[in-house]
Amino acid sequence: MNGVPPLEFAGVSHWAALAVLLAAGACILELGQSYKKTVRNRTTFWLGAACLFSLVPDLAAMLADEPEKNWTWMLPLHFCSVMQVVCALSLWIPSRRLRSVAYYCVLCATLQGLVTPSVAHDFPSWTYFAFFLSHGVTVITALYLPLALEWKPARWDFLWAFLLANAYLVAIHPVNMLLGTNYGFTVATPAGGSVLDFLGPWPWYLLWMQVPALALMYLLTLPFRRYPRGRTGSSLFRH
Repeated sequence: MNGVPPLEFAGVSHWAALAVLLAAGACILELGQSYKKTVRNRTTFWLGAACLFSLVPDLAAMLADEPEKNWTWMLPLHFCSVMQVVCALSLWIPSRRLRSVAYYCVLCATLQGLVTPSVAHDFPSWTYFAFFLSHGVTVITALYLPLALEWKPARWDFLWAFLLANAYLVAIHPVNMLLGTNYGFTVATPAGGSVLDFLGPWPWYLLWMQVPALALMYLLTLPFRRYPRGRTGSSLFRH
């Protein structure tokens, strides 16, 4: 997008987006904890719908701001895009393992994207709004699962999420090689910079990132250490 520079880390537009997401997340969590079941169910449903809908602005932003890019870069194959679908399903389906994947993977990976965003076009571009919408709704969902739906992971559920995240990397790398893309950043670190830059060059950062990822997922288990058996949590279809 001509005339719009990349997003500045910790700049005014970055802090403004985080503030809006914090306020929106607080409101959504409040509605999800309502004593009225109809309010809780509607909030859960529409939050899931927002996770899926946020895939559309991602595509629209690419078409609007970077029309010169090949169609191969417009596929919903980024890890965040996969998590948008997983988050929607986790809200609608009472599966402990599915919710574990959403919780651990989003707070371990997608949240990092909000903290150190790699956004090619700053406010008021389509890319800016699409990025914070897609990342924001998934992070809100990851917090919504335990705080509103009362889901609890079992002791070792974080390993299930860790293995599936690595399965994504293994599956997407051949796709990147075939299409000349960089989904999941398996070919190179984000152009705008990220914490991956501190983990060495390719392919070493893909190996070294396993250590902090596993450690962070374990730390995310600690708030639930009193619930070793886990809990599926409520759903839209349970009375």
